[in-house]
Amino acid sequence: MLAAPAWAVDMSGVDAADKERIRAIVKEVLREYAASLGDRQADPAAKEVLRNIVRDNRNFMRKNGPDHFAPFVDGQHPRATVITCSDSRVHMQALDATPDGDLFVIRNIGNQIATAEGSVEYGVHHLHTPLLLIVGHSACGAIKAAAGDYGQESGPIRNELDTIQIPKGDPGMSSIALNVNNQVRRAMAKWEEEVIVGKLTVVGAVYDFRNDLKRGQGKLVIINVNGETDPAKIAALDLVQGLDGPDGKARKPATHH
Repeated sequence: MLAAPAWAVDMSGVDAADKERIRAIVKEVLREYAASLGDRQADPAAKEVLRNIVRDNRNFMRKNGPDHFAPFVDGQHPRATVITCSDSRVHMQALDATPDGDLFVIRNIGNQIATAEGSVEYGVHHLHTPLLLIVGHSACGAIKAAAGDYGQESGPIRNELDTIQIPKGDPGMSSIALNVNNQVRRAMAKWEEEVIVGKLTVVGAVYDFRNDLKRGQGKLVIINVNGETDPAKIAALDLVQGLDGPDGKARKPATHH
C-alpha cells in the first residue's frame, strides 16, 4: 500500500522551501513507480479501446495514401474555425465528410470562447478562416451542469462552468441556444472589425442528434448569423439559401489552398 502523498502528511515545522522539495521528491518517486507498473494495473477496457484505436488508425493509413495528405502535409489552410463541445456524441464527420486539413477545431466544456480564446484567435487571425462556426448540441451536459448546482465539482471544472451564462433551473434547448448566442455575441465583440469588413462570418448552430428541434435527427440547425437570430431573416440570407435542398452542400475546392 502506498504512503499518503507528501501534501497529506503533517509537515508542521518544515519551512516552505523544504516542503516543496519534499513534495517534488515524493511526486518523482510515485511517477517512477507508476511507470514501472507497465500495463499490469490497466483496466481491461482501456486495453481494448487502445487496440481498437490502433487498428482503426492502421485501416485509415491503408485507405489513405500520400494523395490524401498532400494538400496539408506542409501546412494547414482550413476553411473554418469550429468551436464545439467536448461531448463524445459530437464529431466532425457529422459536419464535414473529410475534415482533415479543412476544419480548425476547438473543443471544450460548453463550446465556449472564454475558456479557449487563444485557440479561437489563432484560427481567426493566424489561419485567416473566413468562417467561425460555434456549435452547441442537444442534451448538453455542460448546460445541464451550469443550470444546476455544480459546487461539488473540482475547481477546474467549476471554473469552466462559471463562464456559461444561462438561467438556473433550465437545462433544455432554450439554454443551449442561449449559450450559443452568447458565444456569437462574444465573438462579434472581439472580432467586430473583421465582421464589418466582411473578412469573417460568425455562425451559431445546434447539432441536434436527438431531434429536439423537430428538424431531423442529426441536423445542424443554424440559429445565429453575425448576431441575427430571427429564423425568417436567417432563412432569407444568401449565406444559407438552398442549404436545406436535396444537394445543398457547398463543394470543396480540389485543394485546401
